[in-house]
Amino acid sequence: MKRTFVLLLVVGAILLGCSSQQSANTLVVGTAADFPPLEFIDENGNFAGFDIELMNAIAEKIGYEVKWENADFAGLVASLQTGKYDAVISAMTITASRQEEVDFSRPYFRSDQAVVVQESNVGILSREDLADKTIGVQLGTTGELLARELVSDKGGVYTYESPDQAFLDLNTGRLDAVVNDLPVSSYFLLRNPNLPLKVAFTIETEEYYGIAVKKGNTELVEKINNALIQLKEEGKYAELYQKWFETEPPADIP
Repeated sequence: MKRTFVLLLVVGAILLGCSSQQSANTLVVGTAADFPPLEFIDENGNFAGFDIELMNAIAEKIGYEVKWENADFAGLVASLQTGKYDAVISAMTITASRQEEVDFSRPYFRSDQAVVVQESNVGILSREDLADKTIGVQLGTTGELLARELVSDKGGVYTYESPDQAFLDLNTGRLDAVVNDLPVSSYFLLRNPNLPLKVAFTIETEEYYGIAVKKGNTELVEKINNALIQLKEEGKYAELYQKWFETEPPADIP
C-alpha cells in the first residue's frame, strides 16, 4: 500500500513537472477581439487579424505558444496588472498615463483618428463642428479621450464596448458621429457598403500601438522587441501589413 502511494506521488510529481514546463512555454495574451482588421473572431470562431498574426509570429520567435484570451478593451490593463495575462496586444496606443500602469514594447503600428458620419451629413467637416454633437466611442480608448476634449457641454460622448455598436447607432441616427481609429473605421466601411456612412475627416493624432506587459517585466519586453526587429528585417512584418491593409507599412514606425 505504501509502495503504491509513493509510486502515485512520484508519477504525480512527474506529471506536475510536465504541466509546469508546458505552462512555462505558453504566453497568455489578452485582446479585445472586436477591432477588425487588427483583432477579431472569424467565421470559424478563431482569433484573426493583424495583431493576432503578429503576436503569434513574435511568440514563435521567442519560443512560446500563445494562449489567447478575449475581453473588453477597458479591462485589459487591469487584468494584465493582476497577472491574468502575460501580455496584451489590442491596438493599444502608448500613452503617458498607460505607461504609468504597464510597460510597452517598441511601437509596432501607427494610427490617426477618423470621424465617421452619415453619408448625407455635410455639416461636420472639422473638429470645431463636433462641439455640440453626440459622439460615439469605444470605452477606454484614445478616441474616447479625444472626443471628450472636442465636445462642449451642449454635446455628449456615448461609450460602447465595441466600435461596431457605435457605427450601428450612427447609422440609425442616434449619434451624429463616431470617433475611432482610422484603419478600423476604414475597414468597417469597406466591409459594410450597405451602410450609408463615410469618413468625414481624419485627425492626425500620430498614435503608436505597443504590446503591453506587466510593469517591471523587462525581460519579456526585451524578447518582444528583439523579435519585432527580426520580423521587420526578415520582411514578415511587411508581409502581414500588406495582407491586412493592402499597402506598405509607413516608414515612420521605429
